[in-house]
Amino acid sequence: MRLQVNPHSSTPLYAQIVEQMRNQILSGSILAGTPLPSVREISEMIEVNSLTIQKALKILEVEKFIIIRRGVGAFVSESIVSLTIEQKVELIKTGLVNVVNHAKELSIDKERFNILIEECWGEVNQNND
Repeated sequence: MRLQVNPHSSTPLYAQIVEQMRNQILSGSILAGTPLPSVREISEMIEVNSLTIQKALKILEVEKFIIIRRGVGAFVSESIVSLTIEQKVELIKTGLVNVVNHAKELSIDKERFNILIEECWGEVNQNND
């Protein structure tokens, strides 16, 4: 599991963690049934307060991406991995609607927004190579 947070981003740290973990689960980078590192391990790995990690994991649990078993740990849910492409698109669309609304609040027009999407897509591809 790879996580990287930007403390200077306007996106809260917990939301950055949730988004990255969602993407890794949906892409198959983290397989169904895989045990996740402990809250403490994740906290140390990315140098983020453990309460922030707990909040992110709780959101992922509520969204059914992970299962948390008290005293045992957190695991990637079997059911989320079997989502259809249409269901995955719906999950992404929900996040995109929030991003588009935020861009509009900041008076970023559609053309500039599309350029930003392309830049981000390129950065992610470059970081994953």
